Amino acid sequence: MFSIRRRANSVKRLSRGTCLFTISVLFPAFAHSATTAYDDLIIQARGGDSAPLMNYLKYQESQMTLTPGQVADWLQVSGWADSDKDTIAIWERYRDRMAIPARGQVAAARALRNQKKWDESLFVWEKVLEEEPTNSDARSGWIMTLSDAGHKEQAITEATAWAQNEPGPERDALVAYVYHAQGKNWDALLAASRAAEQDPQNRTAQPTLLAAMEANRIAGPALEMSEKSTQPDALERRLQLDAAAQTVRGAFAPSRNEEERFLNADKALARYDQLIAAWKEKPEAQNDLRRARIDRIGVLVVRKRTAEAISEYESLEADGQPIPTYAKRWVASAWLAQREPAKAEAMLEEIYFPRGSTLPVTPLTDDDQQELFYARIDNNHFDEAKEQVDRMIKEAPYLKKVYGSPTPQPNDNWLLGQTLLTDYEVATNDLPTAEKHAERLARTGSGNQALRIAYASILLARGLPRQAETELKLAEVIEPSNLELERQQAWTALDLQEWKQAKELTDDVVARSPDDEATLRLQRIMAVHNKAELRISGSQGISSDSPVSGKHDFTLNSAIYSPPIDDNWRLFAGFNFNRGEFEEGKGINRDLAAGAEWTSRNNWAEMEVSGRNYGDGQKIGGRLSGWHDFSDHWRLGANAERLSRNTPLRALRNGVHADGGDAYLRWYQNERREYQIQVSALHFSDGNDRVEYGLSGKERLYTSARFTLDLLPGISGSTNTKEDVPYYNPKRDFSLAPNLSAEHVMYRHYDTQWKQQFTAGAGRYWQKNQSSGAITQLGYGQRIQWNNVVDAGVMLTWDKRPYDGKRERNIALAFDLNVRF
Repeated sequence: MFSIRRRANSVKRLSRGTCLFTISVLFPAFAHSATTAYDDLIIQARGGDSAPLMNYLKYQESQMTLTPGQVADWLQVSGWADSDKDTIAIWERYRDRMAIPARGQVAAARALRNQKKWDESLFVWEKVLEEEPTNSDARSGWIMTLSDAGHKEQAITEATAWAQNEPGPERDALVAYVYHAQGKNWDALLAASRAAEQDPQNRTAQPTLLAAMEANRIAGPALEMSEKSTQPDALERRLQLDAAAQTVRGAFAPSRNEEERFLNADKALARYDQLIAAWKEKPEAQNDLRRARIDRIGVLVVRKRTAEAISEYESLEADGQPIPTYAKRWVASAWLAQREPAKAEAMLEEIYFPRGSTLPVTPLTDDDQQELFYARIDNNHFDEAKEQVDRMIKEAPYLKKVYGSPTPQPNDNWLLGQTLLTDYEVATNDLPTAEKHAERLARTGSGNQALRIAYASILLARGLPRQAETELKLAEVIEPSNLELERQQAWTALDLQEWKQAKELTDDVVARSPDDEATLRLQRIMAVHNKAELRISGSQGISSDSPVSGKHDFTLNSAIYSPPIDDNWRLFAGFNFNRGEFEEGKGINRDLAAGAEWTSRNNWAEMEVSGRNYGDGQKIGGRLSGWHDFSDHWRLGANAERLSRNTPLRALRNGVHADGGDAYLRWYQNERREYQIQVSALHFSDGNDRVEYGLSGKERLYTSARFTLDLLPGISGSTNTKEDVPYYNPKRDFSLAPNLSAEHVMYRHYDTQWKQQFTAGAGRYWQKNQSSGAITQLGYGQRIQWNNVVDAGVMLTWDKRPYDGKRERNIALAFDLNVRF
């Protein structure tokens, strides 16, 4: 009875499972069929469906102890399923309990290697090799693990020795792998090529060769090879991306001529558009699609389609996945081109100075140095820009040693640092230092055209266009058609009023480089020059006791100019208005004027006819004004008027008008120093003759990036032949009234500036037959300059000075506006 019950229980246990191995043990009659079923599970696992065998072995493990062969099978099948963690778990359960066959140990060693457990993997490989020294799979795995673990010398020694003792494509492919892991890509390519040459159909030779070609950026031939073979789609997509990226790198390289400068970029864009369209709907290609979109950003930047590049970056960033550093550098360039220096600077600092580090974590390329520097300059971070330049100069000696050459060679990084230092000095208004620095570089590097162009640009910034023109003529000898040279010549021609030459140069530059930022800026300024112009200026008295302007005085002067006609001519029309209240009544003057302006190199002239109404009928006046530049430093000007605008309003109120003229001589050294002497004469209709003279000038006292302080010396005086007249008319007077003028930039963004201005002065006034008195002056104002088309300012002034021995106070609001439209 006991044996029957036991057998019945066994049958019950078997009915709950399907374990064929157990059936074969309990029932020998079924052994042959069970073995066949187990073999079928093995074959099924080799075909890719490993789940049935895995489930079977798990169940067997729960029911009874597995044999070493079954454990080895389990390790192998787990490895086929890429379940490294499961493989390692099985290995750790059984390695100390039984002697596992070599095939199982090889599977475990591979899983340990995949999980980067180098030492444990090497231990298993070496154990297998002790048992089976001729096991080629184990030796290959051991050598590859040595290479992965950083044992480079041992790995290459073992690999090359094996290849020499047992030549063949498998051995050469192994040598290629070891070289590739060490970064010796050319050696890897040689070994891989040798393997493929011996057996092109070998299962490891061709993938190894493709990987080596990819590492050496030989993506085009690798792609052609891949297309002729049966490589996986993922590999072919990667090779297509590498081939496209190779075209991107070519797009960044300088082109041989202007016609070809976008050739590579256009090819790359067309290729990326094809790839993106082909992969867009393939779920398995989404990672490759993302890389294609990222790499395409670089092409858009090269093609000057910077707004599209930024839009694509923002779209990619929105999904939360990281963007590679190289793409962020492109985006920083795009932001800088779009005049968003704050974003460009922040991104470059995030890349090179993470977490606020003071030193770059990775070296900056020359292009990155320049972009970071100009982002800081454009963002008004001058201290950071100076620190960067100082560090560059410190780390870059004038000469550098080149391996294999006994003679030190000039260091390009030193020249870059010196050039950026000059640009920093210009940006911070230190033009004298910048001029000396640029001149020394241009003179010592006479064969460098860019240095001479840079020197000429600083001369132009200092108001010396003729000297700049001379330097540019000398630079023409090196390369007459250089784009940067032509651009600078166009700027200089504009300053010299060489309108036709400026137009021809600008048209040529635009035709040759229509997308360059420097060209677009020049084109913009040329377009502004060709616009109409509106000028308005005036003042409003707030509180005044002056016998010259009267109480509640108001002055308005306006003129509107046409766009240039035939380069040198502009027509204009104007309206002027004056009003003031005097003891004898209100004075009002209205002017309507029309005329023509003529400009050419070294010359300016205006001719005007006006109709004046000042309470005594309508009278016709006229004006002829002009000046001539003898050089950058000397200018002679003159003005002659019928019904002069300098006639006091009080004289007009009392029916007295005046004709007159003036002449002046100006000496201009540079933006920091200039002086002008002026003499004018008026002949009044009441017989009075007035002569006025004056000396004015400017001396720069202090300059920084945002602040300037000038001394404005002022001396003036006058004489009159008559005294008993109904307007302020001292027999003789003289004033000495120097002023301090300060200007502070509150906001600056490229061509837009917002400034505040301060003036303060004190002096003395002498009048014949009257006691002298003090002159005091104060003023505060603000000025806005926007996009080269608007220049507007307003200033509140307060001054107190004597008239006929009595000090009078004057508070007024002065304003001016210049608009191009």
